[in-house]
Amino acid sequence: MDGIYFLVLLAFGALTGALLALCAALGANPPASRGNGEAAAADSRPAADNRGQ
Repeated sequence: MDGIYFLVLLAFGALTGALLALCAALGANPPASRGNGEAAAADSRPAADNRGQ
């Protein structure tokens, strides 16, 4: 009976590790389908040191 618990924990750990690897991969390479809207918006805003002058 202890073997079943071990296998369940092993499977849970494998799924957790796979999800962590997937999140890390997506965070490092965001999808290209979004475009560069964020970069264009960042360029149109004034820099923090130029605000209020």
